[in-house]
Amino acid sequence: MLNINVGGLVIPEALLDNWHTIVNLTTDLLKLSSAAVYVCRNDNKAEELCGYVSEDVFPQVSSESVIPFVQTVMKSHQPLWFPDPDNGKTARLMSEPVPTVSTAGAFPLFWPTRQLFGVFVIAHGHDRVLTGKEHLLLENYRQTIEFHLAGIYQQAEIRHLNHRLEQFQDLDYKNLTDFLCQEIDRRKVVEQQLRYHKHYDSGTGFLNRFSLDMKLRNLLSVNQDEFALIYIGFQNAYVLQSQFGYQAWDDVLRQYRKRLASLDSRFRIMTARPNSTDLILIVESEQLISDLEKICHILSEQSQTEMMVQQDSFPLRSYVGVATAAEGQTAVALIEEAFSAMLSCKDSGDSWAYSSELLAKSPLRIHQLENFLYNAVKNENMRLYFQPKVCPDTYQWQGAEALLRWQHPVLGDISNETLIHLAEKNGLIFEIGAFVLRAAISKASQWRHYAPVFKMAVNISARQLCDVRLVEQVKQFLDEFHLPASYLEIEVTESALITDETMALEVLERLHALGITLSLDDFGTGYASFSYLKKYPFDCIKIDKSFIHSIEHNDKDREIVRSIIQIAGKLDLQVIAEGIETQAQEQFAIREGCSSCQGFLYGRPMPSHEFEKKLIQQELAGCHSSE
Repeated sequence: MLNINVGGLVIPEALLDNWHTIVNLTTDLLKLSSAAVYVCRNDNKAEELCGYVSEDVFPQVSSESVIPFVQTVMKSHQPLWFPDPDNGKTARLMSEPVPTVSTAGAFPLFWPTRQLFGVFVIAHGHDRVLTGKEHLLLENYRQTIEFHLAGIYQQAEIRHLNHRLEQFQDLDYKNLTDFLCQEIDRRKVVEQQLRYHKHYDSGTGFLNRFSLDMKLRNLLSVNQDEFALIYIGFQNAYVLQSQFGYQAWDDVLRQYRKRLASLDSRFRIMTARPNSTDLILIVESEQLISDLEKICHILSEQSQTEMMVQQDSFPLRSYVGVATAAEGQTAVALIEEAFSAMLSCKDSGDSWAYSSELLAKSPLRIHQLENFLYNAVKNENMRLYFQPKVCPDTYQWQGAEALLRWQHPVLGDISNETLIHLAEKNGLIFEIGAFVLRAAISKASQWRHYAPVFKMAVNISARQLCDVRLVEQVKQFLDEFHLPASYLEIEVTESALITDETMALEVLERLHALGITLSLDDFGTGYASFSYLKKYPFDCIKIDKSFIHSIEHNDKDREIVRSIIQIAGKLDLQVIAEGIETQAQEQFAIREGCSSCQGFLYGRPMPSHEFEKKLIQQELAGCHSSE
């Protein structure tokens, strides 16, 4: 469509006569006081082109009486009814009561370019309710006028093209060729832009919903066993959108995806934007389950982060739902599976969650899960990984945190978080918890001979903490492996305490009486962290890694961490800084007086043989340096 100046177009007399007939028929057939067509001028004023006031209907309505309705439609570009059926909202748009008008309707008239031409208006002196057929008649009249406007515009386009052809005749061959080449180039650019916007989101450059559906339909038809959908939702997306606008949120999504750039070199991933707030990752892999675990771990590291919005830093909490395809499943159903998993992740507080479809399609069916887990413990397919806890001043390894891994022959490595989540749902958490405690205490008993100040930390789930058998179980394993209780540290989270506070208090007090160190994990992320320090016998707190990650660029988080450490010192509590990855984070922890540090800067979780080897090397190096 050419860019025609509609303000310069003239309505032919023949059409004006036709419009006069339309307004006359409107008043006569509907028995109304008046009807008219107004045109909008450049000075935002309305001018009547044709109108009719019935002489047989009283009270009569003058042309001046309908002007307020016309002006309202000119501003809003929306139809208007008076009185408005929606609780009188439209009536309040009138600056003052309109004399002699009890019923009115006004409808915008548009050029084909959607520019406003004018207003078609009706009015009546008494209350009048139009029937469905009468509404249809008015709509047909409105469409007829717009059809006439389209014809006038098309004639203007033809005149414009004829004028350009006349210009071509005055060009020589070379200039004509250059002109046509420029036209072709411009058309190619426009076509490329149209193709791009058909498949990609204009705000972020990710696949749009149309391309997402096409891609999923293709994958479902050829290799549904080798791809999965990861749905990423954000807790405060709508808040940021409403506060800063859609463009600012587009920038947040681009920032977030940029932080996941490490995924692109390791996995086959496409990014899509299913709606205005969320993201979807399409993962293709021949080792799908194991790759999903690795990707979810990376996403988990970004689950609580800071984003720059218009030069200010804001917290961003993400939730991840994972779904794989089932036979006969549609693209829409697959997206809904992943979306539901994301929502369940929000409810549980986990960083990610699998949809039930993943369990249903794999050998790990619900009714088989119990046998798989029992066999995993029996056959030692489960194993512990260990991440060192380090004194930041001396780099001496003070202990380790035990993390569970399950090596399944089909599913591959299953992480600590996923496994505990599945075990709690299926009632096997106590058996698996017993395996973790026994194996961790056994290793701590061996390693304390290499490092006299060594302390082993074990995570306890909410279900374990509410089981009175836990204390006797821990005591039994300590006796079995001759490990003093002071070499064991029990870590619990706020969510575990909330489940049954009375039972949790009893169990923790009994564990503490044995001489076991108690640590409150993920400190600072809940609503009642400080109150728990008063209520429960904790010896140590672990500052959540989301605060540590942002202390380099967020003044507020830096002050929060500083305050936590100061309060912990006054309460005679030790402080562990979790998630240390950079020298700057380490130096901050040292300056503020953290007791221990843990993070990738010192070592990732590693199998027992690798941890033991490095522990011995570290202790030998310490001995040599002291001689």
